[in-house]
Amino acid sequence: MAIRRLDKSTKTGAAVPTGKGRAANKAEGAKFASLLDSVAGVKEANPVAAVSGVGAIEEASPHQRREQLGQTDELLDSLEALDRDMRQGRDAEGRLSQDARERLRESRDQALRTLSEHTNVGEERELLHRTTILATAELAKSDRGDY
Repeated sequence: MAIRRLDKSTKTGAAVPTGKGRAANKAEGAKFASLLDSVAGVKEANPVAAVSGVGAIEEASPHQRREQLGQTDELLDSLEALDRDMRQGRDAEGRLSQDARERLRESRDQALRTLSEHTNVGEERELLHRTTILATAELAKSDRGDY
């Protein structure tokens, strides 16, 4: 089967192959494009290198690692303070102390800011991320009154 195209300048028809013959024409078109690129001075790109560079995530610097570990430590200390507060009991109205919850909330918010600013990879970031999730869950439980 062939589709006829009309060339507007000469009003003649040119047959354009479809189906099985199309694969051969694609290869010829690629060769022609490569020839045009070489004439224009454009170097052929290495597709493997182009794909491997997309979305590359860098490792955390030593400073960022120390910061992430420090914030994880602060979150764990805040969680421990909330645990101590729950073990000691509630106030006269039956609520947990606001100080421990506020400290945990501030530590969690700071950790969330750090996680959103630094999009690197590493064990320290993963630890901070998981600890932040734990802190968020504990805050939600205490706000709901589960304790």
